[in-house]
Amino acid sequence: MNDRLIPGWINPLAFIEVDEPWASVTKATPTLESVIKFLCPADAPLDIEKLLARYREISTEPVRLFLAPAEQRILDKLVWPLRHAKASYMVGNYLATISLSGMVAEMVAILLWEIADPQINARPMTKADEKALFRSEFERLGQERRVSVLSAYNIVAPDIRQHFETIRLARRRYLHLWSQDHDRLPDDAVRCFHAAVSLAVRAIGQDVQEGKLVLNPRLALYLERKGFYEPPEASEPNGAA
Repeated sequence: MNDRLIPGWINPLAFIEVDEPWASVTKATPTLESVIKFLCPADAPLDIEKLLARYREISTEPVRLFLAPAEQRILDKLVWPLRHAKASYMVGNYLATISLSGMVAEMVAILLWEIADPQINARPMTKADEKALFRSEFERLGQERRVSVLSAYNIVAPDIRQHFETIRLARRRYLHLWSQDHDRLPDDAVRCFHAAVSLAVRAIGQDVQEGKLVLNPRLALYLERKGFYEPPEASEPNGAA
């Protein structure tokens, strides 16, 4: 049999300055630069200008998330995943951007359902009601089904539903199909991130009136129910802010 040459990567997952036995042999000291280099594409040299260029590429969202309540679940489920999605794009990890955008979209769908406080027979819907109606609790439905329910209950408008679909379809192509090429991956990652930011802004609400940030009224009630804050009239005399 004739020998055949196949191009390949040696130790493609290794961080040589940290992994043994190479670290002990080379005596190399990990640096901030070497960490960033490991985070970036392995087939490209470390280039600060490319890092900044990618940041600028993704920081073009039509709707900005300029402020968010410092409620821990909102931070953990929406805000920090969006920040990590942007950072992932910056270092060239486009798949992570799409994946994290998908996570945010799922969390927004669940949050929108919770803050809508859906009713049945003039009373709040229970988990048992959800199971009876949807054959599952809303939180445990698939994302496509969640969005259909939100749309049927008029909780989301068609433009918001389109943001959900943009993310869901891209996530399905890149994270579930072997046949999907990556030639359009960066562009699709940007679209997913922008859609995810728009969804988070829709859930949080960011109107500014008389110099004050006005949250989505439904989210404000949700935060009040969770004990995150008290209405001004409950905490200050004469309703003073």
